Amino acid sequence: MPERESSNFAWKKIKPGMCKSCGQEPYNTRLESLFCSGDCFRDAVDNAPGLIEYPEDHPIYKRVSSLFTKSWLHPSVSPKKVKAIYMIVLTSDLHSSYMDYLNEVEYREDFESQGSPKGNESERWHGTTRECLIGDHSNTQFCQSSDCSLCGILQDSYSLDFYQGKTGWGRFGRGIYTTGTSSKADTYSVNNNSSKWKAVILNKVVVGNGASVTLNLPKLTAPPPGYDS
Repeated sequence: MPERESSNFAWKKIKPGMCKSCGQEPYNTRLESLFCSGDCFRDAVDNAPGLIEYPEDHPIYKRVSSLFTKSWLHPSVSPKKVKAIYMIVLTSDLHSSYMDYLNEVEYREDFESQGSPKGNESERWHGTTRECLIGDHSNTQFCQSSDCSLCGILQDSYSLDFYQGKTGWGRFGRGIYTTGTSSKADTYSVNNNSSKWKAVILNKVVVGNGASVTLNLPKLTAPPPGYDS
């Protein structure tokens, strides 16, 4: 694994309400953005990967916080309170790869004509291991530990090499596991540090034609024939 870098946005100290790239103009809340223009967004992507903290009064913070609470479905565990929310700024290569796949699935299945989002895209939670204190107290510095799955995902996206993860096996075979239930993701969020807070990732996922599976299928290496996930 290549040596990890620090977040390229960690040094920026921007006044509240101002564009998180140039710091000169107000960011566009109408478009739920942290940037004042497309040029400033592209500048951020040029400096990716990185994290940018959302202020509590931002529309995205309010929406994601509400989604986290509403999707906490384990009654035996007290709901966690959201402490902070960050935007993950992906590299242009990762973003392009995702968009290419989304467009490929949409072209094949034509979900939009059926009243569904393009590619049947959805938002799903993921919990993983955090070795460092990234996310605590506005800390956006990636750590250098190869054992910090969280920093690895934030910088390089997911790897199928680690699908067995915490459990030592994959219930539905080799794949990337996400869930619509925030409390389920929380059970997979592990701190190997002194933090009193836990971290989960909210992902955009191209569900496509998703298979409904109720049995353990640990030997699967791909979705069943005719399915995308």
